[in-house]
Amino acid sequence: MGGFNYEKEPKRDILFIDVKSFYASVECVSLGLDPLKTMLVVMSHSDNTGNGLVLAASPMAKKVLGITNVTRNDNMPVHPDLIKVPPRMSFYIKENTKVNNVFRKYVAEEDLLLYSIDESMMDITHSMDLFFPDPTFSRTKKRWEFARMIQQDIYQMTNLYVTIGIGDNPLLAKLALDNESKHNQHLISEWTYQDVPQKVWRIAPMTEFWGIGHRTEKRLRLMGIETIEQLAQASPDFLRSRMGIIGEQLYHHANGIDRTILSEPAPHVLEKSYGNSQVLNRNYYLQEEIEIVIKEMAEQVAARIRRHHCQTACIHVSIGVAFGETANGFSRQMKIPPTDNSRKLVAHCLFLFRKYYNGQVTRHVGITYSKLLYTENIQLDLFENAEEQLQQRKLDLIIDKIREKYGFTAIVHANSHLEGARAIARSKLVGGHAGGMDGIANVGPEKQVL
Repeated sequence: MGGFNYEKEPKRDILFIDVKSFYASVECVSLGLDPLKTMLVVMSHSDNTGNGLVLAASPMAKKVLGITNVTRNDNMPVHPDLIKVPPRMSFYIKENTKVNNVFRKYVAEEDLLLYSIDESMMDITHSMDLFFPDPTFSRTKKRWEFARMIQQDIYQMTNLYVTIGIGDNPLLAKLALDNESKHNQHLISEWTYQDVPQKVWRIAPMTEFWGIGHRTEKRLRLMGIETIEQLAQASPDFLRSRMGIIGEQLYHHANGIDRTILSEPAPHVLEKSYGNSQVLNRNYYLQEEIEIVIKEMAEQVAARIRRHHCQTACIHVSIGVAFGETANGFSRQMKIPPTDNSRKLVAHCLFLFRKYYNGQVTRHVGITYSKLLYTENIQLDLFENAEEQLQQRKLDLIIDKIREKYGFTAIVHANSHLEGARAIARSKLVGGHAGGMDGIANVGPEKQVL
């Protein structure tokens, strides 16, 4: 199998854990309902077009009604038992903390990786024998008993169901979770090195394999690789020559190889870009209102790059149009002299926007800064007054410190109070969505609490 000797590969005891339909399940539990038997969706607040998006759906809503996480409100099936609730990100984070604290009862902090708000990874190699010291237990039995213990503890604490993939390394545990655990009765499965030919190589389509999206699948097919088994048996030199380091990584993964040790610190990787994007709360028809949003976002991303001690030499502005708009949006970038100056970056973003904007009705705005230069030094513009540039930088840093200590709304530009401004409203969101408890207490007869 790819020339690998699995006896020499690191063999750990890894659990990859997923809280089943986390947001929707949390809402079901809060209403005293069974997460596996209730049809419920978490939906972004509907705008004046009634076109909110489903952010999460319970397993039953997916199964019975075919609802996905991209279903729009106006495409929702009509069903008397379907419950709609708004997102409550602060509440989800609170419940996520309860789940994470359960994990911490069983492994050291360095053996726990919080992969996302609903997925976590545990390396139980050092703690498995502490909880199951019986020498008559096989390694597989101990792994399964540990997984069941985690399932039961989380359910008793939160009434949430979790699915668990068990593996000899993080990759195999993740593949087991995604391709088997989520579909079987026990919500647990185990994939080992010995299972690679029978399980890993049989994953189909290739996009079901972790790390392979539609674009990567297309590239592989153009190279004559149409299955995971073919990928595992391809020449690593050929893959590297065609795809770079990613090709070599895919070759290792197709053979079930992942030498990651959770407790070993990962190397620090510098970001290649920083950005922000948002779907506006309504259609924007006026250019001056769109420009207010661009100013706010350009300044916010400028604060981010200053916080990471870098300057940008390339700005990128993207505009997405509203549903039904016949004109196209645009996505354009422009090289600039390296800077982290808010005033300059706002001016550059507005220049780029005005150059390509043709009156499109806008619903999405994105700002990204790339070609980053990590430095503590200040690069002054020879064509501007040096003292003024230093004063502007000092002002930027003072504003950053005030907002960091007292919150974003402690100091805002006057235009953030104008019609169309979004910065103040978005500062109250968590993860881009409502964070509070509004609207959840009273579920009316129609079972809609938006």
